[in-house]
Amino acid sequence: MYKAIFGILLLFIIFLAWDSIRETKMLKIEKLPIEIKDLPSSFQGLKIAQISDIHSQGFGEREKMVLEKLGQITPDFIVITGDFVDWKTKNLDPCKEFWQEIGQKYPGRVFGVFGNHEHHNPKFKTIKNYLKESGIKILENETEKIIKNEDFIYLIGLDDPHEDLDDFNKATKGIEDNHPKIVIAHSPEVFKKIKEKNIDLVLTGHTHGGQINIPFVIEFFLPMKYDRKYKSGLFEEGEVKLYVNRGIGTTFLPVRFNAVPEITLVELK
Repeated sequence: MYKAIFGILLLFIIFLAWDSIRETKMLKIEKLPIEIKDLPSSFQGLKIAQISDIHSQGFGEREKMVLEKLGQITPDFIVITGDFVDWKTKNLDPCKEFWQEIGQKYPGRVFGVFGNHEHHNPKFKTIKNYLKESGIKILENETEKIIKNEDFIYLIGLDDPHEDLDDFNKATKGIEDNHPKIVIAHSPEVFKKIKEKNIDLVLTGHTHGGQINIPFVIEFFLPMKYDRKYKSGLFEEGEVKLYVNRGIGTTFLPVRFNAVPEITLVELK
């Protein structure tokens, strides 16, 4: 009997290990129709691709898969919600090649914010310069006016909330309050600070969707100081919507389980 139990347990461990590695090589497109009050007619059907937590350490299969998927969904804009690289990424030149591919294919239409891994990387200044040179505009507590025809919406980029670097008041100083506002930030920890601020949609990542989720047993990766309920997916509180992207890469362990990597395709309505 004990041998049978041991055998079943061993098979389960082997399956878990195999599936966890297999899942890192997957990339799902999550389609997310979002209704925004008083959305200008020019922005009806606008598609925004959200990428998060790539944790690049080079220009490998994961990055090539991102480019392939983006080519399939043809977004109007791309937002990258932090952790472009891992804190221990040393060779940034291949990463820059990847960023240049995105910047050149979607010129003037790629925006991002920093995550905790950029801030912890010893080469932070180089990362910042490389992203700028690649055509990816990083919003550090600032707002970009997205214009289409004669209409516009606001894209508000906040620096990493997990490191308490976000400053909503600074980012929104001088903007007109009666226009739609989309916030991008690395961590959903920003949500409780800004959900009463007359915004429409918040896009974040950071959680990896738990990265390893064994039902009733463990959530391996949920590095938040508070509001751990915002693990992944869509949340609505009042008229404000929060979406937490599961991310693409991994950290600490190169595995995922029940947390398939994703690119979110937001369609405004």
